[in-house]
Amino acid sequence: MVALAARRDVRLGAVAAALGLLVGLGVLGLGHAPGTADIDTRYFFIAGRYWGAGMSAYVPVGVPPQLPPLGDAIELFDFAYAPTSAALCMLVALGSFPLACRIMATLNLLAIAVIARIGVGVVEEPGPYAVAPSVSTAQRWFVPALVAGNLSTIFVVWTGQSTLIVTAALAAAWHWARRGRTVPAGVTLALASMKPTLSVFVVLWFLLARRWRVLLVTAASALVLAWPAIRAEGPLQVLLDWRIAIGRYGTHWYNALGTRMLFNLRSLLNAAGIETPDLLIVGLLVTLVLWWYRRRITERDVLPLLIGIAMLFGFAHGYDVAALAVLIPSFWRHLHDRPRAGLVALALLFAITFPNSLLEGFGSDLLLHARVALTAGALAWLVVLSAAETAADPAAAGVATAAGEVPRLGAPGRWMTPCP
Repeated sequence: MVALAARRDVRLGAVAAALGLLVGLGVLGLGHAPGTADIDTRYFFIAGRYWGAGMSAYVPVGVPPQLPPLGDAIELFDFAYAPTSAALCMLVALGSFPLACRIMATLNLLAIAVIARIGVGVVEEPGPYAVAPSVSTAQRWFVPALVAGNLSTIFVVWTGQSTLIVTAALAAAWHWARRGRTVPAGVTLALASMKPTLSVFVVLWFLLARRWRVLLVTAASALVLAWPAIRAEGPLQVLLDWRIAIGRYGTHWYNALGTRMLFNLRSLLNAAGIETPDLLIVGLLVTLVLWWYRRRITERDVLPLLIGIAMLFGFAHGYDVAALAVLIPSFWRHLHDRPRAGLVALALLFAITFPNSLLEGFGSDLLLHARVALTAGALAWLVVLSAAETAADPAAAGVATAAGEVPRLGAPGRWMTPCP
C-alpha cells in the first residue's frame, strides 16, 4: 500500500478523482434533485438584504426592497446565525442571487484549500510521527484529495452552506495563534464565531490558555463583523432578537430529536429510546478534562478533538460533518506507516461522510445515527493515538520548530506561553 501511494499516477489519480467529484457533484450538481442547489445561500442572501436595508434579519417585518424571486425562501426564512455572520451575509447580498451563489461557491472552495493546506502542515510539523517531505510527499496529494473529495465537503459546496468557511477559520485561528500571530488569529476566530455550535469549545480553550490578546482582537473583530446587525437594531436588541431567533429555530421539525437531520449524541440516544437533557454541559466537562490532561495529548490534535466534542455534545446538523475534515491530517500523521490501521481510518471516513438520506429506506432511526457513534469512536481512537505520540515525545504537547518555540495553546505544566 505504501509503495502504491508513492506512485505518481496513483497520486494524480487520487487528486483528479477528488476534484472531479467536487466539481461534478458539488459545483455542477450532477445527480442532485432539481431545486436543491444553494439552498442555504438563499438565507444568507435574504439576511444580507434585510441588514442592508437597515432591518432585522432575526425578527423580519415585511420584505427587503429589490429582493428577487427565491421560491418559498421568504416564507420559510428563519435565520439564527450569530450577528457576526452579518459581514458574510452582506458580501453575499452585494449583487444578484446568481452572483451570491458564485460568491459562496468561491468562498467554500477557498475554505477547502485552506483546510487542506493547513492539514498538510500538520502532517509535516516536526515530531516523532512527522512525515518529512524528504521522506515522502504523499501527504501533499492525498490529504487534499481526502479533504476535497469526501461527500460531506461536496454537499456543503452544493448547498452553499457555511460549515467549511467556519472550519477553515477555526483551523487558521489555531494555526496562527500557535505561531504568535495575534491579529490574524483573532480575526479568523471572530469569523468562526458566526457559528457558535462549532466554535464554542475552541473559544473556551483560548480562554483557558489565557490568550487575552487574541481574544481582545477577536472581540474587536466581532464588533466589526456584526456592525450591520448592530446598526440596524442596536447592540443589546440584536442579542435579544438573536436569542428569540434561536428559540424559534429550534422548534422546526428538522431540529427535532431523533430526526436524521441532527448530528449529536443526544439525538442518537433519543433514537435508541433514551431521553436525556441537553448534553452541552457534558461537552464542557469533557473539554475541561481534555484541558486538565493536555500534557498527555499532542497539541496539534486538540483542534479536531474540540470540534468533534462540539458536534457530539452540542447542536449540529448532518452537513456539519464536513467540519470533521480536520481529523484527516491527524489520522494521516499517526497512521501513514500503518497500512491496515490506515484502511480502517479510510473506512471510517467513508462511513461517517456517507449521506444518511440514502439510508432512510431501511426505516431505522438508529441506522440514521450510526455515524454519530462512529465519530465518537474515531475521536476516542485519536485520543489514544495522540497519547501514544506524547508518551514517545513529551515535547509533542507543544512543538518546537526550527524557527523557535511555537507559542502553545496550553503548554504542559503551565497555563499559557506568552506570544512573542
